[in-house]
Amino acid sequence: MGTSQDDPSARITACKAEGLVRQGFVTAQALAFLRACVQAGLNLAISGPAGSGKRSLLYVLVSSADCDGQILAIQNPDEPALERKGITTLRANLDPPEGQQRITRHYLLTIVPKMQPQGLVLDRVDGAEAVPLLKLLLAMSGVIFSIIAESPEDALCKLESWGLLHGSGLDSRAIRRILSTSLDLIIQLVKRDTESPVVASLTEVLEFENGTPTLRDIFLLQDVQRHEAERGSELRPTGTKPQFLDRLKMLGISLPKDVFV
Repeated sequence: MGTSQDDPSARITACKAEGLVRQGFVTAQALAFLRACVQAGLNLAISGPAGSGKRSLLYVLVSSADCDGQILAIQNPDEPALERKGITTLRANLDPPEGQQRITRHYLLTIVPKMQPQGLVLDRVDGAEAVPLLKLLLAMSGVIFSIIAESPEDALCKLESWGLLHGSGLDSRAIRRILSTSLDLIIQLVKRDTESPVVASLTEVLEFENGTPTLRDIFLLQDVQRHEAERGSELRPTGTKPQFLDRLKMLGISLPKDVFV
């Protein structure tokens, strides 16, 4: 599992991960948990407002994916390339030369099943792209995507709304059921007025109850006393263990004993 030590891109990404921890964007404890989730092939959403570091975290987490199989990255022409062993990039062509077909990310998402990848990376899903994404969440594991949203609830609401607006052929109840059974974790980022963006919560998406998915925080940004006269915020475990923990154990993926303490 994980990246090869002789892969230069792995070393670069490791430095970026250390930088995120050093900047206080995420704790080492939470990052270790997220990497284990990626190695287990869980389906993850990174949610946050524009400019909150979604792409940076997305790229760091992708470095933790199992590079033995093919991982597809669906990208727009202006997105930085994910240059790492095991990743195949499919790029949209929105301004093709005369006589060539325009290729959108939406179209590329529709052909993903034919390629049978072991993982999928999509930065900033939007609009009609949600329709093939919902189908992919249901059909495969190892999907990591980001979405502009203010909370885990907002992220789910946007995916549902886009699915309804763009001809998925599903009603609200069916879309919510797909999300509750196929999306494992939502990573919520926030921008603060006087400080840098941070990870605010790691929220498990649970079973479908009363017509909607149930959400449960595994890590949450909490007020802490740093020094005698200084208070701050830190991402800390809530003490609740995720239901998918057994899946990690079955795959032989270990976590530090104190990760949820």
